[in-house]
Amino acid sequence: MDAQKLQEFFDGVAQVIGETNVSRQPSSGGLKDLSGSTAYGDPFASPTNHDPSGAVRPKSVEEVRKIVRLANQYAIALWTVSRGKTSVVQGTVVLDLHRMNTIVEINEEYCYAIVEPGVSFFDLYEEIQRRGLNLWPSVPAIGWGSVLGNTTDRGFGYTPLGDHAQAQCGMEVVLPNGELLRTGMGAMDGSQMFALYKGGFGPSVDGLFYQSNLGIVTKIGIQMIPAPEAYATVEVDVPQESDLVALVSILSDLMRRSVILNSSSIANIFRIALTSRVPSVHETLQKYMKPNSCVPYDVLEKIRVEQKWGFWRAYFSLYSQVEMLPGLLQTTRRAFNAIPGATMTWRELSGKPGEFITAAMIKSEEIPQSGIPTLAPLELLNSRQNPGGHIDYSPLFPPSGRELYKWYLKAKQRTIDAKFDFFADFHVFPRHVIGIELIIYTAEEAKRVDQLMRHVLHEAAEMGYTAYRTHLDYMDEVASHFNFNGWALRQFITKLKDFLDPIGVLSPGKSGIWPSREPILNSKPRI
Repeated sequence: MDAQKLQEFFDGVAQVIGETNVSRQPSSGGLKDLSGSTAYGDPFASPTNHDPSGAVRPKSVEEVRKIVRLANQYAIALWTVSRGKTSVVQGTVVLDLHRMNTIVEINEEYCYAIVEPGVSFFDLYEEIQRRGLNLWPSVPAIGWGSVLGNTTDRGFGYTPLGDHAQAQCGMEVVLPNGELLRTGMGAMDGSQMFALYKGGFGPSVDGLFYQSNLGIVTKIGIQMIPAPEAYATVEVDVPQESDLVALVSILSDLMRRSVILNSSSIANIFRIALTSRVPSVHETLQKYMKPNSCVPYDVLEKIRVEQKWGFWRAYFSLYSQVEMLPGLLQTTRRAFNAIPGATMTWRELSGKPGEFITAAMIKSEEIPQSGIPTLAPLELLNSRQNPGGHIDYSPLFPPSGRELYKWYLKAKQRTIDAKFDFFADFHVFPRHVIGIELIIYTAEEAKRVDQLMRHVLHEAAEMGYTAYRTHLDYMDEVASHFNFNGWALRQFITKLKDFLDPIGVLSPGKSGIWPSREPILNSKPRI
């Protein structure tokens, strides 16, 4: 990138948003991370340098539009983040939208909100509590992130509307040339249906702006559930490693039958032990949880037997009217009785007809199935060494459990051979499973974890599976897996990129999407 043009771009942006909202170096200006740093760039070790050249922080949609036009004028590559810090390509200017943090609307009657990119899950939850609304937002495992950013990256939470991409309704987008559009019913001036009917009229284009660099999403509608009258958090433990097949099969069947309404999270014995609050268990784990080591499975089996835990544990909840909850619990318990040795425990909250379960009644949960955000999972990242990092691989499978188990056995052995612990965070939906493997590692292990990631990526692809989203380092590789008819999908998206963003200003390399011409920043795809 031309240094003089970069400074001229920063000068132009400063006239629009003020010098205090321009970082001409990446060393400050971002949101504070866990260490208190406000620097932009990858906060942990990575084989690829993702450090940007600086950042700009607009407050309004009009400021975003002006910045995009300036980026085209000076041929500056932007990387859009809602509350993040880094980019695929080194030298990109971060377009940091965290100051755009307005909750435009919350509608209790119809159960939706309209938010800007900087609104976190904590922000939305706290505003709902402040107003005393009977709404439960869906939140992911860590509530620090952006509602809009998580949704447009196809993230998920744990209430019945936890598939955030499906709960999104209505979208406002700044295109790569600075033009502004709204999708669905929001494309009509004065529409009262922005967050109520997703389809609109004619072709639906919302999907073009998921995990893409074809535009900058500046508002979304997100739908929520009304607070239920009755609620139960449920845990099901099964004793054998091979019980994963039956566990997933029963969970997905109950979801297809609308007995279980939220996505079920499945933990393996390592995750159960690591997240437990048993001091003796943690003392045992700490003997092995250090660089270049992993916890042996005979040790984990001894812990499992002593604590009377399952090898696998499923977490889900039941949401209903007061009269329905006993029947749902009975139906669920009957279904899991089909697995020898399975145990089901639950915490039940049931009010009176017409009275709704509140966050104050629930107080806190290990998994935020009632929409109460938390930062607790971040504590796990330092369990191997402080400071610690994490990365995950998130392949998709059919919901029978058979395919997931076959892949799991291979990935588990590959992980053990690389001297890491297999942390299972599998998520069951009615018609698919996300087989998330979370890998906790230390800075000195960055090269080895990269090799492990590339092995599991390749082996899953050979089996016919791939990820639904991935870390910056692997976007090109995952994109290469979609190779039907000579990579026809990639060619189609490249045509859209060339049409909408001919010089490649927006987020080069996002999800493996590049312009056909030489990128502004000379960084070729790795695949």
